[in-house]
Amino acid sequence: MLYCLYKKILFRIIIVLFPTLLSTTVLAIEALEEGEGYILIALNIERGYIPSKVTLSGEGWGNNLQYENLRANMNYWLEPVSAGTYQWDRLYLSKRSYLDVDEQNYKIKVEAGKINYAGHLSLYTEMSKYRDDLTGGARYYFNNRSSKAQTFLESNFAELLNKYKIVYSGHEKDHFFNYVSQLKGEE
Repeated sequence: MLYCLYKKILFRIIIVLFPTLLSTTVLAIEALEEGEGYILIALNIERGYIPSKVTLSGEGWGNNLQYENLRANMNYWLEPVSAGTYQWDRLYLSKRSYLDVDEQNYKIKVEAGKINYAGHLSLYTEMSKYRDDLTGGARYYFNNRSSKAQTFLESNFAELLNKYKIVYSGHEKDHFFNYVSQLKGEE
């Protein structure tokens, strides 16, 4: 267990220190360990300033997630995590400004041996030119964009889609991924 935690921390350090590695056309992803599933995090920055980082809280010690190096528009992260429930926590707009999104109860349930998607978090902000005050406020909402998630995975992680089933774990039921599997003759 401790070895897996060190391996994940080292992987995240490499990603942060060498973000240019992510710009290549072939994206590498860690293999799943026992009791793990892939979590697909999706953040859409519709307008405004780009957060410096995004955090999600997870069940248990060492299961909190943090993502940096965000860019305008769509941001996706796919990584293996322990099965359980993860919740959007904060969007850091600057060193002193952040949005607590945990109040909205946006959760992602991760099942072992699957790719887990629960929707996109969309963000719209208006801040002062010094990025220290929300002059026009901020709006965020969670919505299901399963087709965009499917397209992202097909473009970047086709081998994982061939090996693992993708499931939707958002608030409402969605059969899109099952429908795609049926069209491909997988079910």
